[in-house]
Amino acid sequence: MGITHLSGLEVAGVPTMGIAGAPMFTGNWYFVDAVNGSDGNIGSADSPLATLYRAQSLMTAGNNDVAVIVGNGSTTGTQRLSLAGATTIDPTATAGTLVWAKNACHLIGMTAPTGVSNRARIAPVTTDTQTGFGSGTFVSVTAQGCYFANFSVFNGFATGGNNQIAWLDSGGRNFYASIDFEGAGDAASAQSTSSRSLKISGSTGENTFVNCTIGLDTVTKTVANASLEFAGGTPRNKFINCDFPLYTSSAATLVMIASAASAMDRWQKFDNCAFMNAVSSGSTTATAVATLAASVGGYIVMKNCTLVGFTGFGSDATTRALVNIDGGPPVAATTALAVHPTA
Repeated sequence: MGITHLSGLEVAGVPTMGIAGAPMFTGNWYFVDAVNGSDGNIGSADSPLATLYRAQSLMTAGNNDVAVIVGNGSTTGTQRLSLAGATTIDPTATAGTLVWAKNACHLIGMTAPTGVSNRARIAPVTTDTQTGFGSGTFVSVTAQGCYFANFSVFNGFATGGNNQIAWLDSGGRNFYASIDFEGAGDAASAQSTSSRSLKISGSTGENTFVNCTIGLDTVTKTVANASLEFAGGTPRNKFINCDFPLYTSSAATLVMIASAASAMDRWQKFDNCAFMNAVSSGSTTATAVATLAASVGGYIVMKNCTLVGFTGFGSDATTRALVNIDGGPPVAATTALAVHPTA
């Protein structure tokens, strides 16, 4: 398959122009357009598919195939996930979860590369509930070697529930660029201690996130949940130039958590990241960025990171002993805590 008739800018079905700075992958390219597409089409630029479920079903593992979400600058172009949509492709599906299960298959948004609320977007049907969706996990990546770039994921239902995970990566060795992960996007999930925007699980790890936004500040969290969770012994994940926004009514709300024994391994690195609690807009000052179990199995490195609206890095002495900060010159109690200018 692949693309055809793309204004002549193709060779053997592969685009010759870049999309959001993505590599020129040499597999099949499938364009997915919620407004103008049909799952009966071939997936070319002038004959796009309608759903990501169909695109994933057509892709071949290991072939460096690409699915392109065609944005239209509005929420009307959103890719909507639902149980009904999933069953049109797989009649045995019991949930609307988009399962990205094929190695070296990639997903890119065709829209302005804003990094916040990108208009190439994935979200639930606006009237759907978590119960009707069939799962608390919205997108599940079980594959390795995938490139994800330039789209947003909003996980908020008309009625949400517990343990709502916007994006779960259990595959590992994947790359993420300019993606906005917005979890706990409804009142019910924002009140669940187990809701997350991003969860990284499994012993492979080694994912890289660049210029991503993880969390949201448009729905008020009310409990000690977290935007990011490390689980399953995940090692060596990198976060580079990433933002972590927050809005809460509880001082116990966190940005990241690794609560189980052996939840992570080796290290997790945050380089030039900003942890931003919207205290000037009415959010409650949070006690800490992170909570880590005593036997968590690894440590965190924070290089040149900034905290706004947080009292400190760790919720307790155990956590603080596992967080390593650098910021010139490092002072354990104050490094990276943003201050007001004197003039």
